[in-house]
Amino acid sequence: MTWSDSVAEQFSLVNLYTTDESDFYGPYNTLLFELFPAIEHYQVSPQFKRITGSMDFTVLYVVSRRKVPVFFVEIKTYIALDKLSSRMEADDQMRKRFFEFMSGSIPTPKLVGLSAMGTRFSVYQFTTKNNELLPVRIIPDARYVTDTAPKAWWSHDILDAAGEAKLREVVAEVKAMSLGLNP
Repeated sequence: MTWSDSVAEQFSLVNLYTTDESDFYGPYNTLLFELFPAIEHYQVSPQFKRITGSMDFTVLYVVSRRKVPVFFVEIKTYIALDKLSSRMEADDQMRKRFFEFMSGSIPTPKLVGLSAMGTRFSVYQFTTKNNELLPVRIIPDARYVTDTAPKAWWSHDILDAAGEAKLREVVAEVKAMSLGLNP
């Protein structure tokens, strides 16, 4: 299956090497509305989060079903993928978002988050049964520079067939988990 013309068009209009992550907000908004339609009781909500110690903020897209968060996406630029510090920051922000969600109740077996860098993405999953968060955090070495968020984590690309299949697989799992959520 391939993305609709509107999703493909939205992503094609973005300069992959933009330095402005907000250029990707529209395409991801279109994608999320297609994957999680309102007719199936999903709501896609952008949330503005201030970055700790900075005047900057980031936009987090939260997908809820009947007011219960079931999926979220944090977006960075594609060029951030080549910067070790940007990947580390993205990983830290994803983990922080899970801790924020954990402060409430998570009634589904898992909460899934997507860390997107341009069209490339990494899947993060928190399992409520055992409090496991994947991918496993890489602890920095006290003496040596350690890549705590390897570029390989963002190995899926939304615009290629394998990446699309992976995202659709993740979304199908999220939808299956959230079917029993009642208002």
